[in-house]
Amino acid sequence: MSGSLVALLRGTDGKELAYKALSAISADEVISIRKRFLVKVNITIMKTAAEGITTDPMMTEGIIEYLKDHGAKDIAIAEGGGCDVTRAYQKLGFNEIASRQNVKLIDLNREEGVLKKVPIPHYISEFWIAKPVLEYDCLISAPKLKIHALDWQVTLAMKNLMGLLARGKRGSIHREDRGIVDLLQLLKPDLSVIDGIIGGEEHELRSKPVEMNVIIAGKDYVATDAVGAAVMGFSEHELPRHIRLSEEMGFGTCALSKIKLVGDVTIDDVKKNFKRSGSHWLW
Repeated sequence: MSGSLVALLRGTDGKELAYKALSAISADEVISIRKRFLVKVNITIMKTAAEGITTDPMMTEGIIEYLKDHGAKDIAIAEGGGCDVTRAYQKLGFNEIASRQNVKLIDLNREEGVLKKVPIPHYISEFWIAKPVLEYDCLISAPKLKIHALDWQVTLAMKNLMGLLARGKRGSIHREDRGIVDLLQLLKPDLSVIDGIIGGEEHELRSKPVEMNVIIAGKDYVATDAVGAAVMGFSEHELPRHIRLSEEMGFGTCALSKIKLVGDVTIDDVKKNFKRSGSHWLW
C-alpha cells in the first residue's frame, strides 16, 4: 500500500536528504492536488538542531525546495512552541531561509484560535486551532526525532501537531496522549518528514544530542512515527500507545511488517537505544 511507504535515508545534509526522501515517497502526488502548504516545524524552546531539540532549518529548506520544484507557490513555515517563536525564527536561522525562499513565517502564538468540535470524540471533545492553520490545505509535519518525558514517550509527526493549537489552549492534549485520535479528526499531516540528523534522548526540552544522520519521511504519519520510534530503539511491542491507538482507530499502520521501507539503510542499520525518561502506560 503506497500510503505505508516510508523513506529512511542516511547522510549529514538535511536539505539534500529531505528532498530525496520526499522524492522517494512520490510526494509530488500530494502536492499536485493542493494549493496552500504549511510546514510545521518543531521549536519547543530556543535551542538549536545540533542540541537535539529543534527542527533543522536546512531540512526545512529541503522540504520547501521540493515543494517549489513541484509547483507549490503558496508556502508558509509555522510554529506555536513554548518560547518566543518570532525571536527563535531569527536566532535559529529560519528568517534567513524564509527570505531566501520567499516563503512566509507564521508565529502561531500570536494568532487567535478558532474553536473546533471533534466529530466523534473519544478523549477530548474540542480544540482551539490557531486561525491561520485552517487557511492551508496541505500540512507537512517536520518534527525532531526525540524522546518525550510524559506518556507520549516520543515526539514525532503526530505530537508535532500540538503546536498548531492556539497558545494557552494546548494543556488537554499535552496531558492526554490518547487525545491524538481526536485531534487527527480535525488536523492530520499530508506529509511527514522527521529530522533525525541529530536526535534527542531523555527529554523533549532537556535533550541530550544523539548523532543519527537520518531523515524519515512518509505519507502515512502513523507508519512514519512507528519507524521513527523504532530507530530510537522501541521494539514493536513497546511502541508508544498513541501510535498504536492511532492504528487501531484507522489512521494508518504501525506494524513494521506492513510498512515498506525505501532508502539506503534498514532500521537495524541505524537504530540506537535512546535513553528514555518518565513513567509510561504499558499497552
